[in-house]
Amino acid sequence: MYEKFGQFIDGKWQQSSGKKTYEVINPATEEIIGHASKASPADVDKALKSAEKGLEVWKKTPPWKRSSIIRNIADLIRKKQDVLAKWMALEVGKPLAEGKAEAGGSADIFEWNSEETKRIYGQTVESRFEDTRVHVYYQPIGVVAALTPWNFPLVLSARKISTALAAGCSVIVKPDVITPGTVMELVDICRESGVPPGVVNLLSGDPPSIASN
Repeated sequence: MYEKFGQFIDGKWQQSSGKKTYEVINPATEEIIGHASKASPADVDKALKSAEKGLEVWKKTPPWKRSSIIRNIADLIRKKQDVLAKWMALEVGKPLAEGKAEAGGSADIFEWNSEETKRIYGQTVESRFEDTRVHVYYQPIGVVAALTPWNFPLVLSARKISTALAAGCSVIVKPDVITPGTVMELVDICRESGVPPGVVNLLSGDPPSIASN
């Protein structure tokens, strides 16, 4: 099930440089669903370099263009809600109806932030000095690390990814080892929706190893 995914770095799915995997278990049957790619320290370094490169592209992308791409993600999530619901059923035992509801909520979050992208206004503040005004400009701060839990893997990933994209930041997503497929499917939707290479990256595998790097 996980063969078409892996680590998502610089706009491409690729296997770990160490060729290692880990088992993903169906909680209802305790059977092995499949083997997901396990990131190596070299993969973490590659993802960081990719995200830094993606940041330079994304922060210069006009807000209206960013908004359009984020809206594309929302639309594609709605089209693929059955696929996403199936992933959550297999990985966390969530009923299909609840999975579809989570997919719908995730799409709504992306749609909301697609509009917020256009409203990063800044401020003009009166100064206490004569003939002086203070201007506040909001700028992307850098690469965002988005570590997501297993219980609501789609909607919590959506919150972190969509807000980072709306602000003009690139992001590296780290799904929980229980629910890698759900988040991988979401990241692939980002790819299909026109997010430039390096802007959204995914590292799957051992949490302490990835976080410490």
